Amino acid sequence: MARKRGRPGAHAVTVALAALAAGLTPALAVAAVAEPSKGVVVKAVYNKALKATILVDGRGFTLYVWTADVPKNTSVCDPDPGCTKLWQPLSPPSTAGPGAKASLLGTSTDGNVVTYAGHPLYFFKGGAGIGPADKKPGQLNGQGVYQVWYVITPKGTLIKKIP
Repeated sequence: MARKRGRPGAHAVTVALAALAAGLTPALAVAAVAEPSKGVVVKAVYNKALKATILVDGRGFTLYVWTADVPKNTSVCDPDPGCTKLWQPLSPPSTAGPGAKASLLGTSTDGNVVTYAGHPLYFFKGGAGIGPADKKPGQLNGQGVYQVWYVITPKGTLIKKIP
């Protein structure tokens, strides 16, 4: 998906002027216009409960996939507000962090959800009688829900083991 671009540096100048107006020193104003965000980091970490390496976001929150998301790169959950209330899609853009493969990162066909090896990625928000949300990094409360929600490995395979 192409992004529209304005004049080169126009955004940086606007941010720098706003920073100076806020009383920041020139050095801090320059820091305020550093490189734009590259999005959410998707990385791999070892999970002791599963005894396996899984994908998480940059904060360490577990990422899940839904086996109903077919064909690949298509999110069935994303257009359904009932689903996204429980399973928050990971919004683009994203970058590959330690252990994740940049070549396996992508976006859903509609561009709304980050994918890994063709699987849209979600956070477990919990509720509706299916259990508590993942509120801390490393939690796996969404693993195996309805036997269709699972964590994913850096190779792009699902782990169906329940801790």
